[in-house]
Amino acid sequence: MITKSFFVRSQRSMKHTDKALTVLCLCCATAMAHGADINTEPSTTQPIDDGHKLHHLEKVSVTASGQTLHEVVQPTKVISESELQQAAGSSLGELLEDMPGVSNASFGPGVGRPVIRGMSGNRVKIAVNGSDAADVSAMSSDHAPMAEASNAKQVEVIYGPGTLLFGSGAIGGVINVADNRFHEMPLVDAQGNGVSEAQVGFSVSSVNQGSELSAQLDSGFAKNWVMHFDAFQRESENYESPIGEVLNTSTQSTGVNLGLTRIDNNGRAGVAISYLDYDYGVPNEENEAASIAPSQFRMDALHEVFVYGGVLESVKTQLSINDYEHNEIDEGTVVGYFDKQNVELKSIFSFANAWGFDSKVGVHANLQELALCHDHNGCQDGVPDYSHLPWDGSKGSSFDTITDDNGNTVEFAHDTPMPETQTLDTAVFVLIENDWQQGKQEYALRMDQRNIEADPVSIRPAGREASAHYDDKNFLAVTASAGWTWLMDQQKWGLSLAHTERAPQADEIFWNGDHHATFSYQLDNPDLEKETAHTLDLTYQYFSGPMQWDAAIYYYDFDGFIYNELQDVKDPYHGNDVYQFVQEDAYLTGFELAWQVQLDQAWALNVVTDHVTARLKSSANKNLPRTPPQTLLMGLSWQTGHWLLKSNVKYFAKQDQVAGSESPTDAYQTLNAMAAYEFEWNKMHMDVNLKGNNLTDELGRNHVSYLKAYSPLPGRNISLDVQVSF
Repeated sequence: MITKSFFVRSQRSMKHTDKALTVLCLCCATAMAHGADINTEPSTTQPIDDGHKLHHLEKVSVTASGQTLHEVVQPTKVISESELQQAAGSSLGELLEDMPGVSNASFGPGVGRPVIRGMSGNRVKIAVNGSDAADVSAMSSDHAPMAEASNAKQVEVIYGPGTLLFGSGAIGGVINVADNRFHEMPLVDAQGNGVSEAQVGFSVSSVNQGSELSAQLDSGFAKNWVMHFDAFQRESENYESPIGEVLNTSTQSTGVNLGLTRIDNNGRAGVAISYLDYDYGVPNEENEAASIAPSQFRMDALHEVFVYGGVLESVKTQLSINDYEHNEIDEGTVVGYFDKQNVELKSIFSFANAWGFDSKVGVHANLQELALCHDHNGCQDGVPDYSHLPWDGSKGSSFDTITDDNGNTVEFAHDTPMPETQTLDTAVFVLIENDWQQGKQEYALRMDQRNIEADPVSIRPAGREASAHYDDKNFLAVTASAGWTWLMDQQKWGLSLAHTERAPQADEIFWNGDHHATFSYQLDNPDLEKETAHTLDLTYQYFSGPMQWDAAIYYYDFDGFIYNELQDVKDPYHGNDVYQFVQEDAYLTGFELAWQVQLDQAWALNVVTDHVTARLKSSANKNLPRTPPQTLLMGLSWQTGHWLLKSNVKYFAKQDQVAGSESPTDAYQTLNAMAAYEFEWNKMHMDVNLKGNNLTDELGRNHVSYLKAYSPLPGRNISLDVQVSF
């Protein structure tokens, strides 16, 4: 339940937001005076690798960037609606983990945040229709992303430096969930009368007694209006692993989304509201009844207009307002409470053939306020307020100290772990591109200004640092990228270079306290500086008749890489592991390779493999923690008439290149199969998918998961998914 509106803030909070909201209002007024988006034309038909099978796509639009798939210089993959239905699981990590370069940082069955090329957290942005998901999932793997794929039309994975439209923090990549809340075309018949389209889905699974019901309705009326509605409900019990039931893994999820769009020859305008509510258990060593219950109310607005004549082609403006909260529950008591409010505004001005280039110029602003509570007696009253207690600005007396093995003094406080913070990000960016003799070329520049204000009012004075600790933090981050493609007979080469700077997040700087869901203690680090990365990404595609190759190699060189380092002390309150965000130079390098061949009209074979190395440049143990192991997937499919049969074996190599105090994981493999039947019945389109996952009941542990010791791979699972469209 939402406990307070975004606009109902306390007086002490409003004093921080006045100037930020003024900036947003000015940006909004400027943007709304102009308009909207880029009119993307279909590309020519070519074989495309979607990570699952080889087929031809005539109209594949990357909604996050406003380009067709063939126009994108940077590496990009698109998972269609039908392929989402065929995939196993429901979280983003589960749906995408068979794609090259993508892993699943699962935290039990309720959470699965994608890891791209070994990078996660704040380096991987989750978006909904191009706007920030505005949750706290980047802070910790136990926080579920508020981006639901149950009624998505496609999911886009944008790798490498091509993520500039989303901010410098998305160096690892962007996961964009695209749905139909905003329509691009009127929904009418040949006579111009409004028509309606509906879809109902139902699925069940054996490994966790899970079930899901989803529905969506799109209805056109008054010639140029389209209404969209979708909803889902999902629940499951504790799941079975090959070694028995994994306790505390039940889940419940509910969501609803309502959108209205007006479309005419000059553009479109729309507004949408949505609500998501999750409740999922967190498996743990002590089998405590630990769970997390996040919820989000979201409002999105879109306005785009096309300009005919002149160099200005279109303008697209997106506004998103989010109210998010989540409870961390231990044995029935809310011991942790997060409250986040977020406003994001982005306008993109598109120019056609200006000075020989097509270009985009954008302004981007994002305001977020984060406050939280930690109390073993319960956070029934939400975020505490100790503004009535006197404080002279000096450091409090309620700190416990421990000396580590190197003689360093480590200080702990057992109060609200983090001050209330307000982070204002403002940015401008420009992207120019054109065709050249060999293919396309693209150049981009982005400048981000981050201001973080902290107010320790939610921390008792006895647990506060000296007042200077909470001084404003200001960072200027500059990102520049260049990309080229070369088209030859049946071949396409791509090269991307980038200089990327990422400013630290408020939680990386200020968090000093328990995090119960991860059974750990986090230390603050006010000395963090921005990290810098220089990246190289080389891609290759070859398609000839029934065969296609897709390959990529990449190298990321980091100065001041920010990572969460395990310390050699235990916290004095619970004996949990202690972590701190620190900075060292590092590099990540790896490759991805996919080979697909159509053996005959019915049979197709595909092979996918990837590998990443992630290491510090100088350290006693150079390996970065939770680096994904190498994987190899071999699949065979048969398709004829209304039938599609698929099977694959996916091998996960042993991961023994581990950080200090991190345990290795053994190799394992899973056998998966699917049978799909598609047909028309009584003017309805029916899709039936019968899926079997881990059919050999193999024991495996996900190396990128914090919970690999307590939450092994689910055992044999048989699931049935039925979709009815009419």
